[in-house]
Amino acid sequence: MKQNEKLEATNTEIVAQTPLTQITDNRREITELTDAEIKEIEKELEQYDKDSWQYSKYLEKFKHIGGEIPKDVPFTEYSAYIHQNFRNPKPRKEWTARDYKVEAAKRARLRVAFTIRDHGYKEPLTDRQKRVVERVRNGTDFHIYNSLEKLWECLK
Repeated sequence: MKQNEKLEATNTEIVAQTPLTQITDNRREITELTDAEIKEIEKELEQYDKDSWQYSKYLEKFKHIGGEIPKDVPFTEYSAYIHQNFRNPKPRKEWTARDYKVEAAKRARLRVAFTIRDHGYKEPLTDRQKRVVERVRNGTDFHIYNSLEKLWECLK
């Protein structure tokens, strides 16, 4: 009589690994600049209208790490949380270059959070999506995602 041998099979999935590209951010944090440095930046920025793309482009030389979103807030609610809780208390007429940079970083962060919400991120997230969600949560400046094309590449 033949013995029935039990064969163990495991379901394994082969997933192609894409090499992670590390982006080194050598920019200085805008909130760490001294008032004298901010005055110099504002003198340079006088040639541009405060709501112009050139003004925003110049401020991309600096980074801003915003406030963190609590971990208990679901990632699909990040955009609402940012919109409700991260506001500049000063009137726009009194904003400095620092305030404009913080606002630009918040807008870029909101754009990514809206994309996450509107394009149906569902559990389980891919590793890349997890990294994007974490960057939105911890407030990382999204200056590299100014074009929607680059944003879509990152979110796929």
